[in-house]
Amino acid sequence: MYPGKMNEKEQQIMQKMKSAIATVTGIVILAQLSVPAAAWQGMEMGKRAIHTMIKQASEKVHNRYEAAGITDPVAFEAFFRKLQEAVQAGDKRQVAKKVHFPLRINKDGSSRYIRDEQQFLAEYDQIFSDKVKKALLAQNVQETFVNAEGVMVGNGELWLGQIGGKYVLFAVNE
Repeated sequence: MYPGKMNEKEQQIMQKMKSAIATVTGIVILAQLSVPAAAWQGMEMGKRAIHTMIKQASEKVHNRYEAAGITDPVAFEAFFRKLQEAVQAGDKRQVAKKVHFPLRINKDGSSRYIRDEQQFLAEYDQIFSDKVKKALLAQNVQETFVNAEGVMVGNGELWLGQIGGKYVLFAVNE
């Protein structure tokens, strides 16, 4: 793994691991300067400290999507990439599986709703206009705007979130 290729979560875990290793190294050095029994005890404490710090590092990774109610940032980002892939491939059925119905469509100051997958598939080309597709495909998930309403794609063309434990597309602004 190269540092330039690590995502934000991996970089945070790596930093915590470096800190844990530095702490343990200090404990081991101090233990080696003491009597042999104390050295052994210090090394055992160091092992436990490394295990605890690594566990805490992996648990305490910042969730940048928390304000939107998203509980697992890694799973959300995987959902986002799969949505992008489905739109890129023109796979309407895969996109439909990622939609929360009724889907809110906002256009020209008014709102309407797509009631189900059948209606969504029939109107897909109008819902996913070139502007909407371009916004989604150009968006880096880690550069999205996030608030209590959800995760915004582009300039608000799409809104994503977590509903009932599932990551979904819930609004489109044409």
